[in-house]
Amino acid sequence: MSTEATIRRGVRNASYSVVPNHVFEDIRLSMEARWLLGYLLSKPDNWTVVIGDIIKKGGCGRDKARKMIAELVEFGYAEREQVRDDGKFGASVLVIYDEPREQEAPKTAGITGANAESVAILPQTDLPATAKPAPDSPSPVKSAHSNNSNIPNTDSQGASAEEEVLKRVDRKKISRDFTLWYATWKKGDEEYGRNAWFALTDEERTECIERTPAYLRWAKPSDLMAAAVYLKNRHWRDMPESALADQSHSRGVAKVCGKLWMGVWLETVNRQPDVAPRFTLVDEQDIDAGKVTREQLARQKRIAYGWSLIVRMVDKAHKSEPFVTSLELLPQVEGFRQVERGSDIYLAWQRLHERRGLPFPDNLRDWFWLPPVDGGAADLDAAVEVALSQFLKSINEGRNDDAA
Repeated sequence: MSTEATIRRGVRNASYSVVPNHVFEDIRLSMEARWLLGYLLSKPDNWTVVIGDIIKKGGCGRDKARKMIAELVEFGYAEREQVRDDGKFGASVLVIYDEPREQEAPKTAGITGANAESVAILPQTDLPATAKPAPDSPSPVKSAHSNNSNIPNTDSQGASAEEEVLKRVDRKKISRDFTLWYATWKKGDEEYGRNAWFALTDEERTECIERTPAYLRWAKPSDLMAAAVYLKNRHWRDMPESALADQSHSRGVAKVCGKLWMGVWLETVNRQPDVAPRFTLVDEQDIDAGKVTREQLARQKRIAYGWSLIVRMVDKAHKSEPFVTSLELLPQVEGFRQVERGSDIYLAWQRLHERRGLPFPDNLRDWFWLPPVDGGAADLDAAVEVALSQFLKSINEGRNDDAA
């Protein structure tokens, strides 16, 4: 028998995907179990999910996932099904239902009995199998029509594109970004807001961080809604362009290596340094000994300490502290594109800074927002030079327009 039980979404009661309200109103279920039930019911009929998918999507451990599944079994939203293959018992499967089923076990069994039964049929991958493994997949089951039937079943495929992206995402950092953002909003349930935050894409979270300060100034205090509602409906996009453009005297939090943060970085390092290099006695001894030239040492010190604002930005990034800055560059950084560390475009930007003797935030994040560059350009080094020049030019033009 297989040591890895699977979960299959049972035949739904309607011809379209819907989660009944009572699922979220059943006070017998914990919030975690309600989430799991809603997640499983959103899948097409007979969709197969393994416990590893729940662990990844829910950001929890195996014990937590087992506890949530045990709740669904206890209250009738999940039933054990023993798959047969050629007359022999196969893998254990949990079937999920829209409506709680009547329990065969007597009510006097209590929670302990329900938990014991459900845990017994959950996967025990850390233990050796005590019987021959069952076939890889359960026997097919007929199901009602679903409008999601054309969706490819990728949840149990560890190499899916979505899971590859999730592997690169630092959940702790996303949670930390929400905490910093929520400190500026402070309305509505924080945990509901956090769940809505995780449902956003990385680009949407960046956009939200950068535009929320302008939204708070634009909207009436009485019109502000709960954080979860604001995030779910992307209400920061409701602002007119005039509200977004008039931000020269406004300040907000810039996400590390995000659009605004990188815009400030690029503008700053392309100005003259504001901290002159200082040579210590040890430096002078190294120069006299021929270990390094004064020019080489001056270049190193300028890259490391030449711009006080850059030093502060890096320090706050390492300490996970919010970097608050002017929002006046938002119109100029709106067209920035996300670039992965180590990619050809990223390396071209890195070489540009090396050629000019400028600091570059190499190891702060895995993704950076930078001025748009055609990835198919024959000469990427020339392309990033042009992109930087156009960005700096747009800043000057924007300030000249404001002055006029």
